[in-house]
Amino acid sequence: MIQRLFALLLVFSLAACSGLPFNAVAPKVSVADVTIKSLGLFEQRFDVGLRVSNPNDFDLTIEALEFDLEVNGHPFATGLSQASTRILAASSTLLRIDAITQSKDLIRQIEALSGESLKAGVPYRIHGRLKTDRSPNWVPFDHTGVYSRDEKKPAGRAV
Repeated sequence: MIQRLFALLLVFSLAACSGLPFNAVAPKVSVADVTIKSLGLFEQRFDVGLRVSNPNDFDLTIEALEFDLEVNGHPFATGLSQASTRILAASSTLLRIDAITQSKDLIRQIEALSGESLKAGVPYRIHGRLKTDRSPNWVPFDHTGVYSRDEKKPAGRAV
């Protein structure tokens, strides 16, 4: 009796640890664009376009998303959205999210950029977590890429 109870407890605790349903694939998140909203003395606001792809054969609703954006290996901006967005099966959508950066982080980025690094491409990383209607838990994401003025789309790979 105790062994059965222990086995059931183990099964339920393992099921609670999963981020999505059994056969689901986590959504992929990448940076589509960044535009300036406002510049202040202590902080700056950006409008960040995130491409969220749903590779599953069922619809997902993104209920919340939070992220950190790094450029050249340094913190650049952080953002949070609690707007609910439905993503159809096997498709993607563009989420517009407000992001904030501190002046010290922006100054560090400007100091690190040179003409050569702009020609070679600027590496970026976006990582964070999102909440879907299919899971009680947050699902992590991590994407790296290189932004280049010469390319139409930034190259990247999902991790």
